[in-house]
Amino acid sequence: MSRKLPIFYGWYLVAICIISMILIYGIRHSFAVFFSPILEEFRWSRGDTAMMMSLNILAYGLMAPIAGGLADRWRPRVLIFVGVILLGVSTAGCAFATRLWHFYFLFGFLMSIGTAFSGWPIFAPALMNWFAKRRGLALGLSQMGGGLSFAYSIFVEFSIRSLGWRYTFLAIAVTNNKIEKRYTDLKRLVSRSNAP
Repeated sequence: MSRKLPIFYGWYLVAICIISMILIYGIRHSFAVFFSPILEEFRWSRGDTAMMMSLNILAYGLMAPIAGGLADRWRPRVLIFVGVILLGVSTAGCAFATRLWHFYFLFGFLMSIGTAFSGWPIFAPALMNWFAKRRGLALGLSQMGGGLSFAYSIFVEFSIRSLGWRYTFLAIAVTNNKIEKRYTDLKRLVSRSNAP
């Protein structure tokens, strides 16, 4: 006989989603903290450097419906795994970038795909399968992670001051991937296809 959890398991998934959203979207939202050190090192124009963020948001906007559509066809856990890997590789890759087009490709394009495939377009339908009642509350609480991801910049700022911007990109890539592996229970998140 299996032991019943004292709290409905869907609420644990909401908590996991909040943590994951902070980590996943925190990388993009900490761009402002990386902006000045990158400008100082490469002396590119502000507009050319800021284009990284514009490309990131544009590519994410284009990829989110594709990721959501694939979540209807494929297992979300596979998409999240691919997304987390792409996000980690692109973030770590930024540490080795030396040309503007490197940042455009890594931060502007590849990171956006990783974010779309490991973020809200995948979490939302998976969470909806767990909640027949209080679905709106569950989705609203889960979105808190997106808002709290702006606070991730505090960690990034401290890291840049201690390690420099290149090592910070590496540190957040490793940290995010380790935390995602440990706390995101992907198997259970998608094990049910219907709400209870």
